[in-house]
Amino acid sequence: MANPLKGEVLVPLDKEYKCRLTIDHCIKIENELGKGILELTTEISQAKITISTLVTVLKYALRGGGNDFQDKDIHKIIQNVGIVTASTEVAKLLAATLSDPDSEEDNEGKPQATG
Repeated sequence: MANPLKGEVLVPLDKEYKCRLTIDHCIKIENELGKGILELTTEISQAKITISTLVTVLKYALRGGGNDFQDKDIHKIIQNVGIVTASTEVAKLLAATLSDPDSEEDNEGKPQATG
C-alpha cells in the first residue's frame, strides 16, 4: 500500500506498482534528460514525450517505490501496456509528485481571499 505522506503513489501499469519520486530522483531525471522537471511535465501534457523519457521517469519512480527494475524490465512493461497508457500514468505520477497533497485539506473551511 502506498503512503501519500511519504510521496508514494500507486501506478497501474501491467500491474499496480508503488512509486515515489524524491527530490534526488527528480534531479537525476533532470540531469539525464537535460530539462527541468516542470518543463518535462509540460511536454508530457502536450504529448511531446519519447519512450526513453518514459523509461527514465519510470526507472526512478519504481526504484523509489522499492522495486528493483532495470531499463529492460521497464521496456517490457511499456511494451505490455502501450505507449499511450504509460505516458498517461507517467503524467499522473509527475502531477502527483509536484502537487501539494495537503493543499485541499488546508483550504477546507477557510475563507477564500477575494480581490
